[in-house]
Amino acid sequence: MWWVVSVCLFAIVERTLGYTGCTDTSLNYQGYTYTIDPSTQQKVWSHCGFPNPSFDYALCGLTYTSGEHFLCDPDGLLTSQIDEIDLALRNIQANTSTLCSSPDGDSESFTVSIALVNRTRIADLSSASLCINNCGELQPGTNLTASSLSDSQKTAIAENFGDYLRTGWAFGSCGNDVVIFYAQDLNKVHVAVGYKASSLVTSDVIDYIKTTFVSYKSNGQLAEGLLVIAEKLRTTLRGVTPAHILLILNMIVVVLTTAFLVFVLHLRSVEFNVWGREGIWKIPEYFFYLISGVWMINGLLFGVIYMSNKAPYWATFFSAIMGIACIIMYVFEEQIFSTYSNSGSYTLNVTS
Repeated sequence: MWWVVSVCLFAIVERTLGYTGCTDTSLNYQGYTYTIDPSTQQKVWSHCGFPNPSFDYALCGLTYTSGEHFLCDPDGLLTSQIDEIDLALRNIQANTSTLCSSPDGDSESFTVSIALVNRTRIADLSSASLCINNCGELQPGTNLTASSLSDSQKTAIAENFGDYLRTGWAFGSCGNDVVIFYAQDLNKVHVAVGYKASSLVTSDVIDYIKTTFVSYKSNGQLAEGLLVIAEKLRTTLRGVTPAHILLILNMIVVVLTTAFLVFVLHLRSVEFNVWGREGIWKIPEYFFYLISGVWMINGLLFGVIYMSNKAPYWATFFSAIMGIACIIMYVFEEQIFSTYSNSGSYTLNVTS
């Protein structure tokens, strides 16, 4: 399975970013998703094998271990509201329309996931041998820090990380997923959007996400900013979908049918004779009267009116008394039956 994902990812990244594949097998993924900087003891993350919040709960900093999750913060950049943010992301999946089915047959709606890291692995983007390895990672690596990179180089590294992460996590089976990636050393936010989600998550929405993220992060309110972004995406992804269109069409049909029946069944019989020639409209009038079920409603109403007129006063009074008695027994059930059970003469013991 990993080999298939790697091959697909390799083809996608090579085609979209224009990098060639690495021919040196020593540059391939060696199974380590991060290394330790010996001078700072900080984790330096690669997107290859990056923790998945669906099952790497502890590595992603989550406390809940059941259900689906969409937030991964392995370096603990969030100091509070981690589970609240994760819940907001799960609500996006729960409150948006079904778009497709997964290979397992489960219905899928839009998903939004977030990955936050302190440091990322830096590739030597100026190298003449720059290439993409078997897991979509830019090679060769370098010991340079992000501070020595240009803004465009930081953007390229963040895009490579975020785009791969969306493919590797594979939360959407039909391009219905969005991944927000942030690297603190790069100070870059990248929003990777699937092809179905891109119709709603436009460039303007992406700019809003980046601006909001940077604004809240600079004010020390990263958690609050992520909650604002999650709410923005929830409302954005609840846009007009095929399900909404079908609902609107159904409502239009109901309104038109109601209006038509009102004209045929009511205005046909008014005093001023709106149709003019009565004989022509008799047959369609009776036809729609029967198929619409209006005759059943009329029959029930006439039956209720007839029974209410014919019912004797004593029967009505007796029914009212019985109804009041039932209400009293329901309200005071515990007091009535507890009295019986506490009296020896009313206790019934059943033994087998």
